[in-house]
Amino acid sequence: MSDTRMTSTGHAVSDAPWLDLHFWTARAEYEEALRFVGIEPAWTVLDAGCGSGGYVPLLCELVGSEGQVAALDLAPENVAHVERLVHEGHCAASLDLRVGSVLDLPFADATFDCVWCANVAQYLAETEFAHAMAEFRRVTKPGGLVAVKDTDGTLLQLLPLDPEIWARHVALRRAKAAETGILGSWCGSSLARFFRQAGLTDIVRRSWLVERWAPVPPYARQFHAMGLRYHAKLAAENGLSPSDCAALAAAAADPDRLLDDPDFCFREVFVVTMGQVPA
Repeated sequence: MSDTRMTSTGHAVSDAPWLDLHFWTARAEYEEALRFVGIEPAWTVLDAGCGSGGYVPLLCELVGSEGQVAALDLAPENVAHVERLVHEGHCAASLDLRVGSVLDLPFADATFDCVWCANVAQYLAETEFAHAMAEFRRVTKPGGLVAVKDTDGTLLQLLPLDPEIWARHVALRRAKAAETGILGSWCGSSLARFFRQAGLTDIVRRSWLVERWAPVPPYARQFHAMGLRYHAKLAAENGLSPSDCAALAAAAADPDRLLDDPDFCFREVFVVTMGQVPA
């Protein structure tokens, strides 16, 4: 697998090894965010764009044996990965697992009490995400909830690497994405307008800071090493300045030097935006 960690869908950093390591690195905050949504026992819930299934076991736990979880992803290999979770006994509720797109959900109107969608918006153009939000509303029962999680990459840090490098890189990527309308991995703080456009009410937003200081556990070391290689490659492709590219390339070539630094700190911010379908 290349450093883009791409699936068969063409989406970078969306394959199961990357997604699993990222989930484990931020698991406490990610699971707290899902619990914040307020999913109740016996509910029917859709995980729209489930990736490698990191949230599926907790969704099943929250709805319990009387509830039902549906999980859908565009990449067949990710769906196969979730199937293995089921076979290993990690899902306590009934699970309907499908390959499919958030732009054309294969479910009837008013099927779910809640739709949960994590880290999908960043891959979509604005018009596509607006369409996805209309689909989320369509399949959600009156009075039900739609909750979308995504990152705000403008606040990413891997200290002691100069945080200004990340800021300049994100600014360059945002300028390029503006030409295509892609929302990008900085969109987490700006999604409420799509909820309003879809006619959802009682919109709530909350952000979480994931902060991890040295020492770095093995799974997080793998995640950060892969991330450094990905960002170094992306920076070179996007035309970041030679000095910034050199700094990222050096960190990617010898990630242990950064990860073993006693002042190492990883910071990531993500936002959950939640709204209600009018009763």
